[in-house]
Amino acid sequence: MADRLIFRCEGGDHPIALAPESAPRTLAALKAWLPAEVTIHCAKIAGCHIYWPTPILETLERGTDVHALPPGAFLYYPDRQYMELTYDALQAETAAVTLLGHLTEPLDWLRAFADTQRREHGQTMFTARLFFPGQDSGAAPPLPVVEESDSAFAHLRAGRHRAWAEEPAELRALLARDGLNIPFGPLATAEGEFRRTQELLWRLWRNTAGHDDPTRATVAREVLDLTLDRVVGYCHLTEAGAVLRAGRESLDEPDAPLDDALRDIITYCGRMSAWLDLHIPWWHTNEIVRRNHQSPLGVPLSGHRDP
Repeated sequence: MADRLIFRCEGGDHPIALAPESAPRTLAALKAWLPAEVTIHCAKIAGCHIYWPTPILETLERGTDVHALPPGAFLYYPDRQYMELTYDALQAETAAVTLLGHLTEPLDWLRAFADTQRREHGQTMFTARLFFPGQDSGAAPPLPVVEESDSAFAHLRAGRHRAWAEEPAELRALLARDGLNIPFGPLATAEGEFRRTQELLWRLWRNTAGHDDPTRATVAREVLDLTLDRVVGYCHLTEAGAVLRAGRESLDEPDAPLDDALRDIITYCGRMSAWLDLHIPWWHTNEIVRRNHQSPLGVPLSGHRDP
């Protein structure tokens, strides 16, 4: 494996030195995925980092406290399958992560990019290319051949591949809806539901508690039933609902190994959450909350309204 990656962003190529001794499994999975175009997302709580979703599902390798990493760290967050680049000390978050490497040049460009990206998140879609030197940086690896079958597992896998190939048109249609607190209500609700399902099922897949497969399948079905109620019943994302139902049904198919079914559901939900996240203007929403709940002197308002 090459000892460095290239992160191409805003017309610049930024080298990342890898640390293969820290994360052989995760870096092997990364090599199998690249080259790839990634969508860049702004930090919600930790602050000084950018991140992007991946279809890589790996457990923690030589876990490191995220606050112990220096600026410029390149890391993998297993719980949500994110990869991240940091540029200053993080302000708040408790997480164990896998260190993959570090940027090898000054970080001024990343600070400037992150500042622009967070302010325009939800209005502009930012992307980057991630590739090894010598790879065709403009090409994506061919999509795996999806089994032609009527099985629920085959429908789940096809839905996952479609979600990773491009943003589902159904999500753009959601943004065109109009009504009381629509589209923001279903947008934010669906994003949170997919993310919650991703994280809960990742815990079942990791299975540190040692549950047997029937127990894991039962819990996964209950989680997916709730997700379907919210994503379809509340948010009316019927195409996504069809993929989730296929995932639920695949948990009962004897020819679909449970770990494989969970893997596909997790990475599908992670990608769907990320697509939705790209349309939420987090920075502007935070500023509105600040203005609404503080007086000019910085004293929280009571929110009381006389009858």
